[in-house]
Amino acid sequence: MSRLKLTTVLAFVLSISSVLASWEILDLPTDRGFTAIWAIDEQSIFAIGNQGLWSTFDGNEWVLDNTYQPSYIYFADDTLGFLWGSILTIDGGHTWQKGDTVNGNVVRVRFARGQSLVGYGLGYDYVSKTTDGGWHWSQLPSLPDVYPGFDEIISPGDICFPEDPDTGYLTAICIKKLSESEIEPHASYFITEDGGQTWTLNEEGLWNDDFNPGYIAFPENATVGYMTGGSDKLFKTTDGGVTWDTVLKDLPHIASICYPKTDQVGYVFGDSLVHKTIDGGKTWRMGYLTHDSIWGHSHFLNDSVGFVTGKGPEIMFASMPYYPGFVMKTTDGLLGIAEEDWENVIPELVELGTQAIFSDEFVVSYSLKAQGRLKASLYDAAGREVETYGWNNVRSSGTFNFNGGGLASGVYFVKVEFNSTEGNQIKTIRAVKVR
Repeated sequence: MSRLKLTTVLAFVLSISSVLASWEILDLPTDRGFTAIWAIDEQSIFAIGNQGLWSTFDGNEWVLDNTYQPSYIYFADDTLGFLWGSILTIDGGHTWQKGDTVNGNVVRVRFARGQSLVGYGLGYDYVSKTTDGGWHWSQLPSLPDVYPGFDEIISPGDICFPEDPDTGYLTAICIKKLSESEIEPHASYFITEDGGQTWTLNEEGLWNDDFNPGYIAFPENATVGYMTGGSDKLFKTTDGGVTWDTVLKDLPHIASICYPKTDQVGYVFGDSLVHKTIDGGKTWRMGYLTHDSIWGHSHFLNDSVGFVTGKGPEIMFASMPYYPGFVMKTTDGLLGIAEEDWENVIPELVELGTQAIFSDEFVVSYSLKAQGRLKASLYDAAGREVETYGWNNVRSSGTFNFNGGGLASGVYFVKVEFNSTEGNQIKTIRAVKVR
């Protein structure tokens, strides 16, 4: 490593260490391009960089294997692991070998908890399954048509089988081809209860662009799960995916979500921020790594010990742009982030929904996270109150209707005020009246 590079990296490391006293920056021989991380325990750690796969089995001495150039790593248990679906290890990462290089050309691999034989892999537009621990893969039947009468592509994103190898969830981008040059993409998810032979589509993502499913995790069972919405929201279900509630929104670009052991303690990493909950998403704390560094992939062994990759601010090295990367370890569940770099995140107590355009009737729906009192008022563009619903005791969800028949065309706003023992919140939504 050149003196210039070493000096730059040391300065970057020191800037992080100044605010993360209980974090440890792992001393790898390189700082280039860390994109993924996995740990079997605190000694056996695997980090993917742009040179290949870095491994340590004592937590200190790292060895590079550049035979393959993976971008993904996953372990089903302490011995069975994958670099994509076609490269696997059966001895805990000490050696890697080729499996099914024909049908195992999948990028993302997942096994049900406790399973080491039955697993699933995602390709560009198909789902594959193995029943012998990844040595052989077979493509499952095609996902059902989403847009009958149109050419379409269903591209899987993430997959999760919480408890058994037959019941699972699959997020996907559903692309409708309108013409040779025009497409219409929407994100949604599918559920299977027969090991991937048939899938049922949840259509909410096709008409609700705010839903936009991405990463998915069911930490303990098939009842309570989490799903990202695009790159800036996190949803939670407590009924096996029938309904989803927003527990975080307006996030930076989400790079990783992780629920190590239970559905109560979880982490959401994005840009320079990390969000943490210890009560199943009811409340959150937001912390900074530094204000100019970007988180990457994370993996936690338990609620305290975890690893994360990232990169620092761009510098110039040998006349080329260069981002010094890092791999970090925590042993106290992020508590090492300085107190001044944490702040509490106000929970979303009220979710509102309405049509963007209305004519005779203006219907607003609401969904609540707590019991309380709710008041709703309709205002015109000049801020004049047009109609109001006084304070009412409310429990969960419902609607209220404003009579738009006598209103002039133009922009209107609804202000909703909500008071509860868990907090108070005011929300405003906008709609346009047309004749």
